[in-house]
Amino acid sequence: MKQPSFDPSAMKILVAEDDQITRKLILRTLLDQPQQLLVAEDGSQAWEIYRRERPELIITDWLMPGLDGLELLGRIRASNQDRSIQPYILMLTAKAETGDLKAGFEEGASDFITKPFQPIELTARLKVGIQNQTLARELEQARRESEHLALTDPLTGLMNRRALLDNLRTDEDRTLRGRQPLSVILADVDRFKSVNDDFGHNTGDRALQVVSDALRAGVRTGDHVGRWGGEEFLMLLPNTDLIQAAEVAERCRTLLTRQQVRCDDGQMMRVSSSFGVASADGVQRPDVMELVNQADKALYWAKEAGRNRVKIYVASADPDYRQTA
Repeated sequence: MKQPSFDPSAMKILVAEDDQITRKLILRTLLDQPQQLLVAEDGSQAWEIYRRERPELIITDWLMPGLDGLELLGRIRASNQDRSIQPYILMLTAKAETGDLKAGFEEGASDFITKPFQPIELTARLKVGIQNQTLARELEQARRESEHLALTDPLTGLMNRRALLDNLRTDEDRTLRGRQPLSVILADVDRFKSVNDDFGHNTGDRALQVVSDALRAGVRTGDHVGRWGGEEFLMLLPNTDLIQAAEVAERCRTLLTRQQVRCDDGQMMRVSSSFGVASADGVQRPDVMELVNQADKALYWAKEAGRNRVKIYVASADPDYRQTA
Protein backbone atom coordinates (compact mmCIF):
# COMPACT_ATOMS: atom_id res chain seq x y z
CA MET A 1 0.00 0.00 0.00
CA LYS A 2 1.39 3.40 -0.96
CA GLN A 3 2.49 5.48 2.00
CA PRO A 4 1.06 9.01 2.35
CA SER A 5 3.13 11.87 0.97
CA PHE A 6 5.24 13.94 3.30
CA ASP A 7 3.20 16.60 5.10
CA PRO A 8 4.93 20.01 4.87
CA SER A 9 3.07 21.24 7.95
CA ALA A 10 4.99 18.64 10.00
CA MET A 11 8.24 20.48 9.36
CA LYS A 12 10.02 22.58 11.95
CA ILE A 13 11.52 26.00 11.27
CA LEU A 14 14.38 27.27 13.40
CA VAL A 15 14.86 31.04 13.59
CA ALA A 16 18.29 32.09 14.91
CA GLU A 17 18.58 35.89 15.25
CA ASP A 18 20.17 37.86 18.10
CA ASP A 19 18.63 41.23 17.15
CA GLN A 20 15.28 41.49 18.90
CA ILE A 21 13.64 43.77 16.30
CA THR A 22 14.69 41.58 13.37
CA ARG A 23 13.66 38.47 15.26
CA LYS A 24 10.17 39.88 15.92
CA LEU A 25 9.84 40.85 12.25
CA ILE A 26 10.72 37.32 11.15
CA LEU A 27 8.32 35.72 13.61
CA ARG A 28 5.52 38.11 12.64
CA THR A 29 6.12 37.26 8.97
CA LEU A 30 5.97 33.53 9.72
CA LEU A 31 2.97 33.78 12.03
CA ASP A 32 0.58 32.25 9.50
CA GLN A 33 2.90 29.35 8.62
CA PRO A 34 1.58 25.93 9.77
CA GLN A 35 5.08 24.71 10.61
CA GLN A 36 6.33 24.63 14.20
CA LEU A 37 8.58 27.60 14.96
CA LEU A 38 11.70 27.23 17.12
CA VAL A 39 13.48 30.38 18.27
CA ALA A 40 17.10 30.94 19.27
CA GLU A 41 18.63 34.24 20.37
CA ASP A 42 22.23 33.36 19.50
CA GLY A 43 24.24 30.76 17.60
CA SER A 44 25.03 28.55 20.58
CA GLN A 45 21.37 28.28 21.52
CA ALA A 46 20.50 27.59 17.89
CA TRP A 47 22.98 24.70 17.78
CA GLU A 48 21.51 23.14 20.92
CA ILE A 49 17.99 23.43 19.51
CA TYR A 50 19.11 21.96 16.21
CA ARG A 51 20.75 18.94 17.85
CA ARG A 52 17.59 18.28 19.85
CA GLU A 53 14.86 19.03 17.31
CA ARG A 54 16.51 18.53 13.88
CA PRO A 55 14.42 21.20 12.10
CA GLU A 56 14.11 20.91 8.33
CA LEU A 57 14.35 24.66 7.67
CA ILE A 58 16.65 27.18 9.30
CA ILE A 59 16.66 30.97 9.09
CA THR A 60 19.83 32.28 10.65
CA ASP A 61 21.67 35.54 10.94
CA TRP A 62 25.34 35.57 9.95
CA LEU A 63 26.71 37.73 12.76
CA MET A 64 25.66 36.43 16.19
CA PRO A 65 27.29 36.05 19.60
CA GLY A 66 28.47 32.63 20.68
CA LEU A 67 28.53 30.83 17.36
CA ASP A 68 28.18 33.01 14.29
CA GLY A 69 26.05 31.85 11.38
CA LEU A 70 28.98 30.39 9.45
CA GLU A 71 30.15 28.32 12.43
CA LEU A 72 26.58 27.16 13.01
CA LEU A 73 26.33 26.00 9.40
CA GLY A 74 29.64 24.16 9.72
CA ARG A 75 28.42 22.19 12.72
CA ILE A 76 25.10 21.40 11.07
CA ARG A 77 26.86 20.21 7.91
CA ALA A 78 29.25 18.01 9.90
CA SER A 79 26.36 16.45 11.84
CA ASN A 80 24.57 15.55 8.59
CA GLN A 81 27.40 13.91 6.67
CA ASP A 82 25.68 10.52 6.72
CA ARG A 83 22.19 11.84 6.01
CA SER A 84 20.67 11.83 2.54
CA ILE A 85 18.57 14.96 3.19
CA GLN A 86 20.15 18.20 4.36
CA PRO A 87 18.27 21.05 6.06
CA TYR A 88 17.32 24.05 3.94
CA ILE A 89 19.17 27.06 5.36
CA LEU A 90 18.43 30.73 4.67
CA MET A 91 21.15 33.12 5.83
CA LEU A 92 20.33 36.69 6.74
CA THR A 93 23.29 38.94 6.09
CA ALA A 94 24.43 42.43 5.24
CA LYS A 95 27.45 40.87 3.52
CA ALA A 96 27.25 41.11 -0.24
CA GLU A 97 30.80 40.27 -1.30
CA THR A 98 31.14 37.31 -3.63
CA GLY A 99 33.75 35.74 -1.36
CA ASP A 100 31.42 35.90 1.64
CA LEU A 101 28.56 34.33 -0.26
CA LYS A 102 30.89 31.61 -1.58
CA ALA A 103 31.97 30.79 1.99
CA GLY A 104 28.35 30.55 3.07
CA PHE A 105 27.40 28.21 0.25
CA GLU A 106 30.42 26.01 0.97
CA GLU A 107 29.31 25.64 4.60
CA GLY A 108 25.82 24.56 3.57
CA ALA A 109 23.73 27.69 3.04
CA SER A 110 20.89 27.12 0.58
CA ASP A 111 20.06 30.78 -0.07
CA PHE A 112 20.71 34.30 1.23
CA ILE A 113 18.51 37.22 2.16
CA THR A 114 20.19 40.59 2.34
CA LYS A 115 19.41 42.86 5.27
CA PRO A 116 17.27 44.88 5.47
CA PHE A 117 14.70 42.60 3.85
CA GLN A 118 11.05 42.86 2.96
CA PRO A 119 8.62 40.33 4.57
CA ILE A 120 7.33 39.35 1.14
CA GLU A 121 10.86 38.33 0.12
CA LEU A 122 11.30 36.18 3.24
CA THR A 123 7.92 34.51 2.61
CA ALA A 124 8.83 33.77 -1.02
CA ARG A 125 12.26 32.34 -0.13
CA LEU A 126 10.75 30.24 2.64
CA LYS A 127 8.13 28.88 0.24
CA VAL A 128 10.93 27.70 -2.04
CA GLY A 129 12.61 26.04 0.93
CA ILE A 130 9.42 24.23 1.96
CA GLN A 131 8.90 23.01 -1.61
CA ASN A 132 12.51 21.87 -1.78
CA GLN A 133 12.29 19.91 1.46
CA THR A 134 8.91 18.41 0.56
CA LEU A 135 10.23 17.17 -2.79
CA ALA A 136 13.43 15.83 -1.20
CA ARG A 137 11.46 13.85 1.37
CA GLU A 138 9.00 12.49 -1.18
CA LEU A 139 11.89 11.35 -3.38
CA GLU A 140 13.59 9.73 -0.38
CA GLN A 141 10.35 8.02 0.58
CA ALA A 142 9.93 6.73 -2.98
CA ARG A 143 13.52 5.45 -2.96
CA ARG A 144 12.99 3.59 0.32
CA GLU A 145 9.72 2.09 -0.91
CA SER A 146 11.46 0.94 -4.08
CA GLU A 147 14.28 -0.64 -2.08
CA HIS A 148 11.76 -2.33 0.22
CA LEU A 149 9.85 -3.78 -2.72
CA ALA A 150 13.07 -5.02 -4.29
CA LEU A 151 13.87 -6.97 -1.11
CA THR A 152 10.36 -8.19 -0.20
CA ASP A 153 8.36 -11.18 -1.35
CA PRO A 154 5.05 -9.66 -2.55
CA LEU A 155 2.88 -12.61 -1.49
CA THR A 156 4.08 -13.16 2.08
CA GLY A 157 5.66 -9.81 2.96
CA LEU A 158 8.80 -11.65 4.10
CA MET A 159 12.31 -11.06 2.80
CA ASN A 160 12.86 -12.44 -0.68
CA ARG A 161 15.83 -14.55 -1.77
CA ARG A 162 17.95 -11.50 -2.62
CA ALA A 163 17.44 -9.98 0.83
CA LEU A 164 18.17 -13.31 2.50
CA LEU A 165 21.42 -13.69 0.58
CA ASP A 166 22.48 -10.19 1.66
CA ASN A 167 21.75 -11.06 5.29
CA LEU A 168 23.49 -14.41 5.02
CA ARG A 169 26.72 -12.73 4.03
CA THR A 170 26.37 -9.90 6.54
CA ASP A 171 25.65 -12.22 9.46
CA GLU A 172 28.39 -14.61 8.36
CA ASP A 173 30.96 -11.82 8.54
CA ARG A 174 29.63 -10.50 11.86
CA THR A 175 29.52 -13.86 13.61
CA LEU A 176 32.94 -14.83 12.29
CA ARG A 177 34.47 -11.66 13.71
CA GLY A 178 32.76 -12.28 17.05
CA ARG A 179 33.49 -16.04 17.00
CA GLN A 180 29.80 -16.73 17.47
CA PRO A 181 27.76 -19.69 16.24
CA LEU A 182 25.47 -19.34 13.25
CA SER A 183 22.46 -21.50 12.37
CA VAL A 184 20.25 -21.93 9.32
CA ILE A 185 16.77 -23.48 9.12
CA LEU A 186 15.08 -24.51 5.88
CA ALA A 187 11.34 -25.16 5.95
CA ASP A 188 9.31 -26.70 3.14
CA VAL A 189 5.52 -26.92 3.04
CA ASP A 190 4.49 -30.57 3.00
CA ARG A 191 2.70 -31.85 -0.14
CA PHE A 192 2.26 -28.32 -1.44
CA LYS A 193 1.71 -29.46 -5.03
CA SER A 194 -1.33 -31.40 -3.83
CA VAL A 195 -2.69 -28.27 -2.17
CA ASN A 196 -2.51 -26.41 -5.48
CA ASP A 197 -3.85 -29.34 -7.49
CA ASP A 198 -6.71 -30.22 -5.14
CA PHE A 199 -7.77 -26.79 -3.87
CA GLY A 200 -6.47 -24.29 -6.43
CA HIS A 201 -3.68 -21.74 -6.53
CA ASN A 202 -5.61 -19.16 -4.53
CA THR A 203 -5.76 -21.60 -1.63
CA GLY A 204 -2.09 -22.38 -2.21
CA ASP A 205 -1.25 -18.70 -1.89
CA ARG A 206 -3.24 -18.44 1.33
CA ALA A 207 -1.42 -21.51 2.63
CA LEU A 208 1.92 -19.83 1.99
CA GLN A 209 0.71 -16.74 3.82
CA VAL A 210 -0.37 -18.82 6.82
CA VAL A 211 3.02 -20.56 6.87
CA SER A 212 4.88 -17.26 6.62
CA ASP A 213 2.87 -15.82 9.53
CA ALA A 214 3.67 -18.84 11.70
CA LEU A 215 7.38 -18.64 10.90
CA ARG A 216 7.45 -14.90 11.55
CA ALA A 217 5.78 -15.45 14.91
CA GLY A 218 8.12 -18.30 15.82
CA VAL A 219 11.49 -16.63 15.30
CA ARG A 220 13.14 -14.33 17.80
CA THR A 221 14.20 -10.71 17.63
CA GLY A 222 17.40 -10.56 15.59
CA ASP A 223 16.57 -13.64 13.52
CA HIS A 224 15.74 -13.38 9.81
CA VAL A 225 13.03 -15.26 7.95
CA GLY A 226 12.19 -15.11 4.27
CA ARG A 227 10.85 -16.95 1.27
CA TRP A 228 13.72 -18.86 -0.27
CA GLY A 229 11.70 -19.90 -3.30
CA GLY A 230 8.38 -21.56 -4.12
CA GLU A 231 7.09 -23.22 -0.96
CA GLU A 232 10.49 -23.15 0.74
CA PHE A 233 11.42 -20.72 3.53
CA LEU A 234 14.77 -19.95 5.10
CA MET A 235 15.50 -18.75 8.62
CA LEU A 236 18.86 -17.30 9.59
CA LEU A 237 19.72 -17.33 13.29
CA PRO A 238 22.87 -15.41 14.29
CA ASN A 239 24.60 -16.31 17.57
CA THR A 240 22.52 -19.49 17.83
CA ASP A 241 23.81 -23.03 18.32
CA LEU A 242 22.28 -26.22 16.94
CA ILE A 243 20.10 -27.01 19.96
CA GLN A 244 18.71 -23.49 20.15
CA ALA A 245 18.01 -23.49 16.41
CA ALA A 246 16.21 -26.83 16.66
CA GLU A 247 14.03 -25.37 19.42
CA VAL A 248 13.12 -22.43 17.17
CA ALA A 249 12.26 -24.81 14.33
CA GLU A 250 10.10 -26.95 16.61
CA ARG A 251 8.30 -23.86 17.89
CA CYS A 252 7.55 -22.78 14.32
CA ARG A 253 6.38 -26.29 13.40
CA THR A 254 4.07 -26.44 16.41
CA LEU A 255 2.63 -22.98 15.70
CA LEU A 256 1.87 -24.03 12.15
CA THR A 257 0.00 -27.17 13.21
CA ARG A 258 -2.49 -24.95 15.05
CA GLN A 259 -3.33 -22.87 11.96
CA GLN A 260 -6.00 -23.44 9.33
CA VAL A 261 -6.29 -22.29 5.73
CA ARG A 262 -9.63 -21.25 4.22
CA CYS A 263 -10.27 -22.83 0.83
CA ASP A 264 -12.19 -21.20 -2.01
CA ASP A 265 -15.27 -23.30 -1.22
CA GLY A 266 -15.21 -22.16 2.42
CA GLN A 267 -13.92 -25.37 3.98
CA MET A 268 -10.88 -25.23 6.25
CA MET A 269 -7.72 -27.26 5.78
CA ARG A 270 -4.48 -27.65 7.68
CA VAL A 271 -0.94 -27.50 6.36
CA SER A 272 2.31 -28.67 7.85
CA SER A 273 5.97 -28.12 7.12
CA SER A 274 9.18 -30.08 7.46
CA PHE A 275 12.30 -28.41 8.86
CA GLY A 276 16.01 -28.95 8.36
CA VAL A 277 18.49 -27.35 10.77
CA ALA A 278 22.23 -26.84 10.37
CA SER A 279 24.65 -24.97 12.58
CA ALA A 280 28.33 -24.06 12.80
CA ASP A 281 30.38 -22.93 15.77
CA GLY A 282 32.23 -19.66 16.04
CA VAL A 283 35.69 -20.97 15.15
CA GLN A 284 35.68 -23.48 12.31
CA ARG A 285 32.79 -23.42 9.91
CA PRO A 286 31.88 -24.06 6.29
CA ASP A 287 30.92 -21.30 3.89
CA VAL A 288 27.46 -20.02 4.73
CA MET A 289 26.02 -21.45 1.51
CA GLU A 290 27.40 -24.85 2.50
CA LEU A 291 25.51 -24.37 5.76
CA VAL A 292 22.35 -23.84 3.70
CA ASN A 293 23.12 -27.03 1.77
CA GLN A 294 23.48 -28.90 5.06
CA ALA A 295 20.10 -27.59 6.24
CA ASP A 296 18.66 -28.72 2.91
CA LYS A 297 19.96 -32.26 3.53
CA ALA A 298 18.42 -32.26 7.00
CA LEU A 299 15.16 -31.09 5.43
CA TYR A 300 15.32 -34.02 3.01
CA TRP A 301 15.78 -36.37 5.98
CA ALA A 302 12.69 -34.85 7.63
CA LYS A 303 10.66 -35.47 4.46
CA GLU A 304 11.96 -39.03 4.22
CA ALA A 305 11.08 -39.67 7.87
CA GLY A 306 7.42 -38.83 7.31
CA ARG A 307 7.20 -35.00 7.08
CA ASN A 308 5.91 -32.49 9.66
CA ARG A 309 9.03 -32.83 11.79
CA VAL A 310 12.41 -31.26 12.53
CA LYS A 311 15.71 -32.88 11.60
CA ILE A 312 19.16 -31.56 12.40
CA TYR A 313 22.21 -31.97 10.20
CA VAL A 314 24.81 -34.31 11.68
CA ALA A 315 27.90 -34.82 9.56
CA SER A 316 28.33 -38.44 10.63
CA ALA A 317 24.87 -39.24 9.22
CA ASP A 318 25.66 -37.69 5.85
CA PRO A 319 26.93 -40.27 3.30
CA ASP A 320 28.42 -37.50 1.16
CA TYR A 321 30.38 -36.18 4.12
CA ARG A 322 31.66 -39.63 5.02
CA GLN A 323 32.88 -40.17 1.46
CA THR A 324 34.91 -36.96 1.47
CA ALA A 325 36.18 -37.16 5.05
